[in-house]
Order: sequence, then structure tokens, then C-alpha cells
Amino acid sequence: MKDTNYYLALDLGTGLGTKLALFEGTQKQIAEDILKVDKYGEGFHSYAAALERAIRIFIKKSDVTLKKIRAVGIASAGILKDDGTFQLIQNSPEFNGYNLKKTLEDIFNLPTAIDNDANAGGLAEWSILRMEILYWVFGGGWGGVWISREGDVRFPATNWDGRDESLHPTNEPGYIIPLNKLDLKNLFYEVHASYERFERILAEEKGENALTGPCGSTDTLRAEVILSGPGRCRLFRAIVGDDTFYERFLDIRETEKMTDPSVAGEYISKLSSMRVESAINTDRLYGKVLAYATRELLRRARKDGMPENIPICLGGKPSYALPYFGPSTQRVLGKMGFMNYLRPSVIDERGINANLMGAAVLASKTIGML
Repeated sequence: MKDTNYYLALDLGTGLGTKLALFEGTQKQIAEDILKVDKYGEGFHSYAAALERAIRIFIKKSDVTLKKIRAVGIASAGILKDDGTFQLIQNSPEFNGYNLKKTLEDIFNLPTAIDNDANAGGLAEWSILRMEILYWVFGGGWGGVWISREGDVRFPATNWDGRDESLHPTNEPGYIIPLNKLDLKNLFYEVHASYERFERILAEEKGENALTGPCGSTDTLRAEVILSGPGRCRLFRAIVGDDTFYERFLDIRETEKMTDPSVAGEYISKLSSMRVESAINTDRLYGKVLAYATRELLRRARKDGMPENIPICLGGKPSYALPYFGPSTQRVLGKMGFMNYLRPSVIDERGINANLMGAAVLASKTIGML
């Protein structure tokens, strides 16, 4: 009988903390825990020590001994160097310049792999579909990856030189794809919304620098200021303005949270499902902007050899609103001659954490098992 391959998967996120999971193979998660941020201490060395303790306790509580674990995989926010060193991890800058991959290899004497969390999520998606895909994850921004049929990440943003021009749109779509402000004004006008109000909201939240697009362009915005969870919330606020009619369809608790992008998306979707005009216009506009940004991405990717019409898989909480913004996106893309189909992530549909499963896939690939 073939021995079972067990993998330790870590998701170094920017929220509650680092998630830990044990996988039997790459698709069956058998245990999960979390090392919360308040247990980290200060600095990388304190974090690494806390993580080592957490891993040993986690393994001890499971039915799998450390000796049975074949490899470790890490999904991490931010940009890495090709040796696994943290190059730019925005929400934990104290980690920059340190190498968690090597640290864990030295501690546990196990093969260890690390990659950006969007790449990891895309690899998890690929491991089920086994076909060439674009994978997008929407959250605080818009991340993505182009995975080849063989399961390789195309154009990874490793060893970044800090220049916008060096980033490929399939890997950092929200950051590098520009949205032309004149085009945006026309799109806002189509739903009787004020683009100027949107800019004021954006500047109040993120400062005047947020009004500058890739490569320092003052004529564009970075796509993620709209195509993200916070972006959808900004669109809604810009569209409703001072009109409080939508509040009739929400309870007091929900109304109070409509300016909180971490939860507002759920209530915008609720309003869309109830056919409230401001929410419908929000998603119609979101869908059109996504279509225009997608056009720019696909044009560039086709020049780099991407086949036509490969599927686009969407993950992250804002992607749950696909039934509301998706039809608008598909209509506009179709008129532009692009027939790529947007579909929900199969990982999300199965209720699996894409980053953790992706970390297990990374672990498997690093020992040549996938």
C-alpha cells in the first residue's frame, strides 16, 4: 500500500494571523488552527519563534507525527525574491529582508516552498481543473495569476525592481492596470453617478496619491481602487451620495456598517438581490469597469502567448457578488470580442481555504509529487 503524503500548509495573511493546516494529499484538509497576530510579538525573529511553537503544538494535537510530514508550503501576502526572502510585504514591513522558507527548513529539516497567496490560490484551482487558467482574487485589492496547463506560474512578480513597468498585469492586475479617468467619467455618467464624488471619497480614504495611476500617470487610476472590496464600497457611496432611500431595505445594524468595506459588500449584494436601484447601478458600473480592465489585461497577455478564451476563475469575498456584476462584465467583454468566461472559484464553491490548499500544492510540487 502506498504511503500517504501529509503536508503542512501555512497561510501568512494580513488579517487575524497565520493559519496552519494539515493536508492528506493536496485536497483533503484534516486539521486547522491559527496563530493570532497578538501572539507574534515584535519583529521577524519573535514571529518565527512563535510560529515554531505553534506548529509543534499543532502537530502534537493531531494524529500525524512530524516524521510523517513530507513538506511544508507557505502562502504569503506580498512580493518575494526567488529564494523565498520577503521583498515587499506591506502589512508586515518588519518581515522584509527575512526568509521564512529557509528558517522553517532549518528548524524542521523539511522541504519548504513559499509563494504569493494569489499564486497559491491559483495553483489550488489548477490542481483541480488541470487546465490553463486565469485566477483572480478580490479582497483589499485585486490579485491574480496566469497558470499554464502544466501548473507553472507565468510572469511571477519575484525580484521586483520597484518599477511599475516591470510588473505583468496577470500577476498584479489591480496595481498595474490603468483606468483612464475620462473613460471612467463616461461610465459613471451612464448610471447617473458623479465621478468627482468618487474621487473625493477615494482621496479622503487613501490620500491624494491614490488619484495617481501606474507609472505616475495623473490621467489614470490603479484598477484596484475600484475593483476590490473597498472599491465596490466606494462606488456605492459615490452613487447614493446623500440619498438614503436604500436604508429602508436594511436594518439599523446593517445601515451603520455600509461604510465599512470589510462587510458592506454583503449588504450591497442584499440590496442588489432586492432590485434596489443604487445597488444595481453599483454592480452594473463595477462590471463595466472590470470588463475594460480585463480587456487591457487580455490584450497584453495574448501578446505573451495566452490562448484565446481560457477560463477566468474568481475567488475572494467580493467575487461572491459575481451574479450581480458578472452579466455586465460578460456583455461588455463580448462586444469587445473577448469570450473568456468568468466563473466562481471551484475552491470557494467547495468551501475550502484556497490559500491553505494552494500551500499544500506548493509543498507537493517542491518534492515532485504533483
